[in-house]
Amino acid sequence: MKTKLKGAYVIGYNGEDHVILKDAEVVYEGTSIIYVGTSYIEPVDETIDCGNSVISPGFIDLNALGDIDHDIIHIEADGEKSKNLLWSEKYMKNGPKEVMTEEEEAFKSQYAYTQLILNGITTAMPITSVFYKKWAETYEELASAANHAGTLGLRIYLGPSYQSGMRVVQPDGTIRLEWDEDGGRRGLESAVKFIEEFDGTYDDLVKGMLAPERIECQTEESLKQTKAYSETLGVPIKLHAAQGSFEYHTIVEKHGVTPIQYLKDLGF
Repeated sequence: MKTKLKGAYVIGYNGEDHVILKDAEVVYEGTSIIYVGTSYIEPVDETIDCGNSVISPGFIDLNALGDIDHDIIHIEADGEKSKNLLWSEKYMKNGPKEVMTEEEEAFKSQYAYTQLILNGITTAMPITSVFYKKWAETYEELASAANHAGTLGLRIYLGPSYQSGMRVVQPDGTIRLEWDEDGGRRGLESAVKFIEEFDGTYDDLVKGMLAPERIECQTEESLKQTKAYSETLGVPIKLHAAQGSFEYHTIVEKHGVTPIQYLKDLGF
């Protein structure tokens, strides 16, 4: 089926740069755009007049906020509390728990991805917070997210996050890392399972990625395995690094180099 979209403005490409075309048209057939310009004369199956609108290529968001628990809880915290919403040492010792139910987690991604599409984003690499999770993202949570994205038609890069450590605040206000290396290994295994099952699904809209949490919350073993799996599976890695003083000093103290040099030494 061949469809023509007409709009007051179309963002096109002239071979060298993007240009604004007035009173222009976009014609597509199946998954292919076959014409961008002002006078397509061949017959089409359907014409949609979008009126006084801008028709543009889909936007790409590589830091797409895919959660609403993070937004809601952070926004509602007062100035003092919002300075440090990390886990307390007491909370960690008592055993962390999931803040949201499985149903709420599933709705969370559906709502977030709908908002992305409504704002013109057609390719996304979501990020979610682990502050309100028992440890990190789960396979089940990301499976729901993948199904939502595929159903909505959003091109997406996904993979459950994993970590071997969590930053916790001690009673005197200092921050340290609490480690669970077995939890990190299980998380990486879950991420690999997700990629093997979902990468390329929904006509290749859903793509796998490896999403280790912050660099200081990873063991050297976890980072090396992440890099190896990335090459074996042919998927990208998303990793927070070079973003804070605690991370910087932790890596320098432990490895004697800056975070970026540390990654380079590991083959990243």
